[in-house]
Formats: sequence, C-alpha cells, structure tokens
Amino acid sequence: MFRFQDSTPPPKFINMGKLRRQGFSVLAPLAAVAALLALVFQRGQIDRLDLVALPIVAAVMLLSDLALRLNRIRLDAALSLTYWVCCAYLLLLFHHQFSSFVPQHQMLSEGVLWFPAMYVVAFLIWRVRQAAQVVGVTIGVTLLIAAAHIWPMWRGGVLSDRLLASLSQFFLSGILISLIQYVGASARRQYEEMRRLAFVDSLTGLPNRRAAQQMLERLDEGNLPYAAVMIDLDLFKQVNERHGHDEGDRVLTQSARLLGQHLAAPNLLARWGGEEFLMVLPDIDSAQAHLVAERARHTLAAQPFGVVGQVTATFGVADTPLEHTRPPAESDAAIRHERVLRRADLALRQAKVAGRDQVRVAPGEPIRQYDHQIGAASAEAPTADDQTIPLS
Repeated sequence: MFRFQDSTPPPKFINMGKLRRQGFSVLAPLAAVAALLALVFQRGQIDRLDLVALPIVAAVMLLSDLALRLNRIRLDAALSLTYWVCCAYLLLLFHHQFSSFVPQHQMLSEGVLWFPAMYVVAFLIWRVRQAAQVVGVTIGVTLLIAAAHIWPMWRGGVLSDRLLASLSQFFLSGILISLIQYVGASARRQYEEMRRLAFVDSLTGLPNRRAAQQMLERLDEGNLPYAAVMIDLDLFKQVNERHGHDEGDRVLTQSARLLGQHLAAPNLLARWGGEEFLMVLPDIDSAQAHLVAERARHTLAAQPFGVVGQVTATFGVADTPLEHTRPPAESDAAIRHERVLRRADLALRQAKVAGRDQVRVAPGEPIRQYDHQIGAASAEAPTADDQTIPLS
C-alpha cells in the first residue's frame, strides 16, 4: 500500500535516496582519480604511507561504485565502507605526520584539511544522532593521537607555539564545523518531518487530502490518464453512536489497511475526510479501476471488526479518457481532477441509493449538470451497465 514512511516523501519532495546514489556514482570515481593524482604530483618524493594507502582508497572507491551499479551492494553499505576507509587513511596520515612533517615544519600539513570535509559527509550519510556519534569518535581519536605525540614533546621541551597554534585551529575549526552541521541537520530533519506530517493523516497513517490533491494536480499538469475511486464506509455514523469514537477510530485505521492492501506505488490511497477515502490510480481506465475497487470491497467485507462486526463500503469510479483525448488548456488542466472527482462522487451517491456495499462506474459523459444529477440520483434505477461486476 502507498504510505508515507520516513524515507517515503510526499509528492514533489526530493528523492534523497536517488540523489545520494547519483552523487556517489559521480564522486566515487572523482575521489579515486584524485587519490591517484596525489601520487603523481609527489613524483620522486612519494610518502611511504601514501604509496600504500592511496591506491587502496582508489580501489575501494572504484570497486564500491562498480558493485553499486551491478546491484551487488546496497547504497548505505557502499557509503559506510568508503567513509570508514577514507577516515582510516586520514587518521593514519594524522599520526604519520608527527614523525614526518611536524618535526621539520612545526605545524600540521595540508592533508588535515580533509577532516572537516569528512565531518560534513558524515551528516549527509547518516541520521543526525548517528552522524554526531561518528564525528565525535573521529575527533576523539585525533585528540588521543595528538596527546600521545604532544606529551613527550612537552616533557622534552621541544613543543613549539607554532605547532600548538596549528593543533588548536585544527581542533577548534573541526568542532565548530561539526556543531554547525549538527544544528543545520537537526533543523533540516525537523523541517522535513513537519512537511511530511503536513501530507499524512495522523490517525490512519495514509496520505491526506492535501497529498491526494497535489498528486492529482501533477497528473493534470502532465495531461496523464488516471482513474479515481471514491470510497465511503457504510453506516459509519452508527458505529460511532453505538460503540463510541474510539472504536470508530479503530475501524477507520483497520479499513485503511485493508483498502490499500493490494495497492502499490505509484497508486495512492488517501484519507479524503471523515469516513471517506480516495484511490488515485495512474495510467489505468475505469474498467481496471473497477476491478481494483471490487477487490478492495471484497477484502473489507470479509474481515471481521471485533464488536462492530462486518464493515462494508461503497465505491464510485471515474477516469480521465474523455479529458485525455485533447490537450487541455491551462485553465482546463487546473480543474480536470475536479470533474473526475465529481463524476466519481456521483457514482458513489448513486451506489448508496442503490443499496450500498457495491462498486459503480460513472457514466461515460462529462458532467454538465452535476447538481441536477445529484438531486435526481435517488430517482434513478440502476441500469445494466451500472451493476457491480462479481469477482471472477
């Protein structure tokens, strides 16, 4: 069933999983090339650590990217592997320069400038709390390495002010950047959660009316065909009156689960309001939508609801073929889904009058006198075309 999870955004939200995958596919080869170029630029004075570590880093980057493209590894695993390999290299570099670079220059080398970049990457890979833990461990290890080297230098009286200043700037800048990333990532996650909740019904966990309307607008903007199924739980007010609102809420929650049991993306089941639900089924016509609705109706009616007993629903189906035969004007596209919903609602009302617990497809003509037809629905006898189709 189409639901909005933490990693499933409402319509028009950025697909972060896809964005991260594309970013890794671009950055991993670039990082491998950069590692190999670093060896080339050192020429005849290649550091022993770089001679061993940089080819390993480049190989891990390229192999991870290849495995990801071949679907042999998950994106999260590829990101974690490459991060920890790069982090291990930087920690070894930090330790190594106290015996190679620091004695000669009394300051840290430019290689440590990559540490803040790793802190930023950590907040892009993991959730805020986990990223903070990873960064905290990394900073803690660098502190231990620095202390292990500085202590003997201080005891021997060879610790220079220049080295202390370089170490102070390294740690303070890293901590400051990490704090900024933590605050920014926390605010961004809170904002994304608020936006997500704005498109989710708090009771059922389904997309809400706003989410459904936004999806319909996107389909209209692309002039794409779809079917809409209006759903109304039968005699729901009696459930609240006889068993209380708590039991009514349980009925709504269980009904939402059952109605969407056979749906998958890009199909959407939304809570439209009260005891009403809406299915939006892209790229199918009313005949196919009728089968989907019948399956949902049968599933709902076959499931007992505790003290409430059986719960049934009535369905109204309409689609967009008539709207899709000609490119709509901009003003028409803005109201196309309104016409489809009116036709689906009319079919729903006619099915209610005809006895409930059934699926009815809207007439094939566009609605021109909607209010008149609604008023006349109670006087219409169901025709052969309007009869529900039994399950095969």
